[in-house]
Amino acid sequence: MRGYRAVLEKEIVEAWRSYRIAVVCGLFVVLGIAVPIVVQAAPAIARASGQVDAEIGVDQAGVPDVLDVLVRLLWQLGAVAAILLAMGSIATERAAGTAAFVLAKPVSRGAFVWAKFVALGMILGLATGLAVVASWIYVSLLFERQSVGEWAQLWLLAWLSTLVYGAITLAASSGVRSPLGAAAIGFVAFAVVSLASTVITLNPWLPTGLSEIAQATVLGELGPDLDPGRTVGASIGLMVAALAVAWLRFRREDL
Repeated sequence: MRGYRAVLEKEIVEAWRSYRIAVVCGLFVVLGIAVPIVVQAAPAIARASGQVDAEIGVDQAGVPDVLDVLVRLLWQLGAVAAILLAMGSIATERAAGTAAFVLAKPVSRGAFVWAKFVALGMILGLATGLAVVASWIYVSLLFERQSVGEWAQLWLLAWLSTLVYGAITLAASSGVRSPLGAAAIGFVAFAVVSLASTVITLNPWLPTGLSEIAQATVLGELGPDLDPGRTVGASIGLMVAALAVAWLRFRREDL
């Protein structure tokens, strides 16, 4: 892993100077704050508009409602953010010739790919963490005090979900010279996973299954129908496989 630290530092500095860190984290903080506020205000808005329906529970917003919206948005927007951040990680540098320049120094291709993924993971981890912390604070203020440990698990599961899509897009970026091509592959993978998740027997093996575990963990509703170990293991396996593909493809590419 020669040169790993130098490439990682370069990635973090570039992400900071290009405002990618600020923009992504800012959007996720807004998401974390907005969800509890909007859900808490929804019954009042419904009453004011005369659209209250007791049968669908519009007038009874609570923590489960916040979690339902938050988890869905985190898993969807997190995947989109991961794809957009990863799409040009390698493809752009290959097209511009900077990858060849960096690798001309004592930097191995494995270190190059790994540093790209770690930098991506750090940004996604910070962004999803800030969103969860913001939501935890506002849910505790607007509804009831929440367990720190359970919400920390929600964050870890959301982070893992984004890392899976980031790894898949990074693998695509290592094999194509166009960031748009890598993004297209990432979004196709996202669409395929979303479609496959509609099959009950497949969902526990997909990153989408992590959302159900996260929600059930916070609500204390983990039952025998959920297997956290299987779902987390399957997502980690998918991520590792994508990273292996990224490394194998990149080391064979002519720069």
